[in-house]
Amino acid sequence: MDRRIMITKRRLTNSLLDLMKKKSIYEITVLELCKEANINRTTFYKYYTDINDLVKKTEEDLLEELKSNINDIKRNYLLTYTNKTIEIISNNKEIYTRLLGENGDHLFLRRILNNVKEQSIEEWQKLLKKASSEDLNNIYNFIVDGTIGIIENWIKNNCKQDPASLGIFINKICMSGLSSFI
Repeated sequence: MDRRIMITKRRLTNSLLDLMKKKSIYEITVLELCKEANINRTTFYKYYTDINDLVKKTEEDLLEELKSNINDIKRNYLLTYTNKTIEIISNNKEIYTRLLGENGDHLFLRRILNNVKEQSIEEWQKLLKKASSEDLNNIYNFIVDGTIGIIENWIKNNCKQDPASLGIFINKICMSGLSSFI
């Protein structure tokens, strides 16, 4: 990609993140974003159809980065991936806290955690002999919903808790719940 295009897209993304400090992504207009980025609206429309398209493409780039970590996981997919996700959020606080915070996309974290759904359920089928397919799906959804609540609260508190400690806490809760199906 041309360097100028990368710089323009980065300016738009950074301006979006700045505006999200004050308002929801659903309230931000293209005109407002372009003014903040000091970019012509025609230039914006050269790359994106609307604000949602910019958010979607930004999230897709971040999801691709997170998906690359799945290849390194050999077991405990959801728990290991959650720990890695928390670490990445902590290391890239600016963008993730905006996109996952109160003014961001509330479904983005769910999409992140659903990256390992199939692998996790496949692994659990081998380990959790007492669990039916429906049980496994419900377990996954329950763990993901709880994890989302914990991570959202962590972000709301400015990611103060150590990422490793947060990951250990989530793992303890998950493992104690899963153990009843062994």
